[in-house]
Amino acid sequence: MAKNIFGVRDDAEQIDGQAFVLRQIPAELKEKMERFGQDAEAFAEEYRPSRRLALLRTFALVTGVVLLIIARMQGNEAGVGSFGALFRAYPVSILASFALLGVAIGLVAYERVRAKKAGNSEAADRLRDRSDAIDAEAYSALGVPENAISLDLLTSSYRVQNGVEKNTVHTAFAFRAWVADGCLCLADVENVVGIPLDSIAGLTRVERRVTFYFWNKKEPPRSEAYRQYRIRSTYLGAYTVKGVSVMHIQSEFGEYELLVPPYETEAFLNLTGKRFPPENEKEKV
Repeated sequence: MAKNIFGVRDDAEQIDGQAFVLRQIPAELKEKMERFGQDAEAFAEEYRPSRRLALLRTFALVTGVVLLIIARMQGNEAGVGSFGALFRAYPVSILASFALLGVAIGLVAYERVRAKKAGNSEAADRLRDRSDAIDAEAYSALGVPENAISLDLLTSSYRVQNGVEKNTVHTAFAFRAWVADGCLCLADVENVVGIPLDSIAGLTRVERRVTFYFWNKKEPPRSEAYRQYRIRSTYLGAYTVKGVSVMHIQSEFGEYELLVPPYETEAFLNLTGKRFPPENEKEKV
């Protein structure tokens, strides 16, 4: 079974396609990235909603809804039809329910205001500047050319149980992509992966919806630029899309694949100069 080049098993520290790695950043730069990650996590932790407030919000929401449901059920048994009559019959329950729901809504608004304030703070600006500087240093160390394009690919994380891949989670990651010396080069901030163009043997389009996390484009998924792909968002903050292209890689290291979201397929084919007749096959990803 072919593996995603950018797949990572839960008990591994490197991508499945490690054999394709051409070069990596120096150790001192990796340490700098780790220190930045720790500082960014400390900043996020400072503004993360406290467990106490989260519990209070949940309690207020659940209790408020339960009180409203109980009042409605009691009203139905007593033959009370309109909301006005229900309020006159059970004013304490209704007022308590609205008060608790108001507390829950107020806490959500407070958390959003606090998060927005954090995002607009000087500390956040300094972190963004540090991030941009580190990324620039990393891309320079990796030899990423100025004409490299930004290309989203779906990375994978998974665990293996009884020899079977389980709980696969896909994430859209914005790679820097270019072609050099007959290879498709893909850079994150730590590595450059080189895939020989002649090893890209074909593609299969996935008909079912694939779930992935993160949106890297400036325009939102429902904007005019991406509306044709019918990207949906989920209540868990993920996205789903049909038509992911599985690019089949047949190399000296074995069979691998790249997962290209449909809104990047044309850019991928143009960059690599590849053209394949689409095969409408269903395939697990």
